[in-house]
Amino acid sequence: MNLVKKYTPLILFIGLVALVILNASSFISGAISLFDVISTLIYGAVIAFVLNVPMKKIEQYLVKLKVKAELRRPIAMVLVFLALILIVICLLVLVLPTLAQTISQLGAVLSTVLTQLGKLLDSSEFVTKDMLSTIVSGIQGQSSSISQALITFLSGLTSNIGNIFSSIMNAFLIIVFTFLFLSSKEHLAAMTSRLLKVIFPEKVVTKLTYIGQVALETYDQFLMSQLIEAVIIGVMIAVGYSLFGLPYGVMTGIFAGVLSFIPYVGPMIACVVGAIFIFTVSPTQALLSLLLYQVIQLIEGNLIYPRVVGQSIGLPAIFTLAAASIGGNLFGLLGMIFFTPIFAVIYRLVKEFVVAKENQLD
Repeated sequence: MNLVKKYTPLILFIGLVALVILNASSFISGAISLFDVISTLIYGAVIAFVLNVPMKKIEQYLVKLKVKAELRRPIAMVLVFLALILIVICLLVLVLPTLAQTISQLGAVLSTVLTQLGKLLDSSEFVTKDMLSTIVSGIQGQSSSISQALITFLSGLTSNIGNIFSSIMNAFLIIVFTFLFLSSKEHLAAMTSRLLKVIFPEKVVTKLTYIGQVALETYDQFLMSQLIEAVIIGVMIAVGYSLFGLPYGVMTGIFAGVLSFIPYVGPMIACVVGAIFIFTVSPTQALLSLLLYQVIQLIEGNLIYPRVVGQSIGLPAIFTLAAASIGGNLFGLLGMIFFTPIFAVIYRLVKEFVVAKENQLD
């Protein structure tokens, strides 16, 4: 009887795993449907989790200023939300107009390049008129497809007013949920702790609590280090481009700062995008921007970042690259960003487990 009671949880767990595997497609579709329903709540929780990092730093600073305890949280939340709003406004004011202007310039440059290319191919002995006609027809066909897609998109805006209104409402709800999560995080943590103690034995609760502490510590270190690096690399790119007389320095710096959250891939994307924009002004300056970007990246990565940021999350380069690759394939941009600290948590826990076992053997 005791033997049956002992192995009942294990049998139930194996049966549950088998059920999930046999009905994987149904569970996945159900999970996707559930995510669509509670996505607003999830996005609010994710944003609150990110904003909680700078909010805690502000609260610690307010403690040093001897601000009353009941005022610290409201002041910190207001400052964090104001900073977020200012960042969004700066992106809208600085990036979008420049981006629109650059795209129009890029179209004019491409038109000139295609004209020159047509003349070059027309005078070439290796390209026949039939080949040239095929190339031009293909380019014109692609241009027509793009134009038609833009027309379809613009005409669909009026018929999608309901969807636009729904998106605005979802954005408002995300802000509300973010505010609620930040204002009541201690209460939510206490309720979660009580729930775990009711469901699991004390030993399991202790392990889960430790894992949670490691995860929070790792994410705090990751987000703060990435925020600092984003500011550093963005300022260095903007100042460096300005000193060398390169255009679009501020915009490229903003791109570099934002995309620095994506390990390895982000800086390369920012570098190429900036070079494409500068190409509309001068191909020579575009080449110079590529070289200058790599020099700045080398200086920042090897001299400034280790001294300013300090301790990192302690994840080897191969695992960082694997985390970005796996996260990107599974969940896109957010996966590339958040899988790195997830891998760091797993790496630290496994490392501590191995060290503990080795100490037991000794």
